[in-house]
Amino acid sequence: MKFTRSLSIFTGLALLLTVSACSDDEPNADIKKDMTMTEKDTKKPSNDLIAKTAEQKRLSASDAPSEVTLTGTIVFKEMEGGFYAFIAESGERYTLRKLDKKFHRNGLIVKVTGMPMPDVMTITQYGTVLQVKSVEILDASRVIGNASSH
Repeated sequence: MKFTRSLSIFTGLALLLTVSACSDDEPNADIKKDMTMTEKDTKKPSNDLIAKTAEQKRLSASDAPSEVTLTGTIVFKEMEGGFYAFIAESGERYTLRKLDKKFHRNGLIVKVTGMPMPDVMTITQYGTVLQVKSVEILDASRVIGNASSH
């Protein structure tokens, strides 16, 4: 019994040494590769790259949307439980954020001043979000339904 156990241990060691001897790599090749990769990873980015990134941030900040004044129609959309949207004369669509309830009138033609918020998403998924600053009624003759239907 001891002989069989010793023989299987000996066979296992011999097999292990044979497999490791067949390898073409140096014994410490993996360690050298890891060290090389670590050295590359710890290098700091060049100043050109940092300056370019700062310049891109400056440009994107200057390209930020500024306040706009648009003329168009407030419309009631029934999707997602219903909401009031704005369709500009140019055909652009907007979801109006913080629109006073007195302007919740389907078909009301207005001049809206506000801040476009292209990075903001809503459940309505209707055009660009426009943070309303002020509204001027231009024509109420096309209003459909009650003065405030919802």
